[in-house]
Amino acid sequence: MAEVGELLENLKMTEPPNPSTTTTTIKIGDKDYHIELSKIPYLSAFADFETKAQAQPKELCFRSLPPDLAQHHALCETYEFLCIDVLGGQSLNEVIRDLKSGKDDYELEYKYYRTIKGNKSKARDVAFRLLHLILCGEFENETKDSTNVYNAVMFIVSHANTFKWRTRKVVRAAYEERFVVSVKQRAGLDKWEKKDEAKLAVEDDGDVTTEKEDSVYCGSDYSD
Repeated sequence: MAEVGELLENLKMTEPPNPSTTTTTIKIGDKDYHIELSKIPYLSAFADFETKAQAQPKELCFRSLPPDLAQHHALCETYEFLCIDVLGGQSLNEVIRDLKSGKDDYELEYKYYRTIKGNKSKARDVAFRLLHLILCGEFENETKDSTNVYNAVMFIVSHANTFKWRTRKVVRAAYEERFVVSVKQRAGLDKWEKKDEAKLAVEDDGDVTTEKEDSVYCGSDYSD
């Protein structure tokens, strides 16, 4: 800790160097340091991670992983080993219900419909609960629940403006690993698959919030 304080003192960043410069206040011990994080990339990355992790630690870990199912298995199994309640006590039906919280709704007000924006951040977090449930959960009726989970997976893969490509890919992979997928179901999932690498990269950069949802798909009845 003393070495860090000495480093910051040497950098002379205890006061904002310029009123127009964007600085971040970091408290070390009883001292506040006003630091221009852009000059210290590794510290900037750490501060960004800490800020997000304090608000949504479990979800941040999921979002930080590449779309590699093996790594998600390892993360979910670690959560299970540590007895972390990822689902927050939610049942499968409650998870599926909350997945749709990202959709806009409409309320009649003085003869006109007012748009109520959906909570896309919440829907994205719930998608990881579904993933955890598929990988580590137990189902009372595998046949019946398989259909319900498939419909939820279909909802995710068909709403690209809410659920970004890494989420869509890994959730689908988890479903196909856990359950037997019929030819008809696979065809339904394939219908929504995007393969344009440039567009997927743009999706990845914008994986924070989405103001508009263009997909017309609202549910799925695909099952055999």
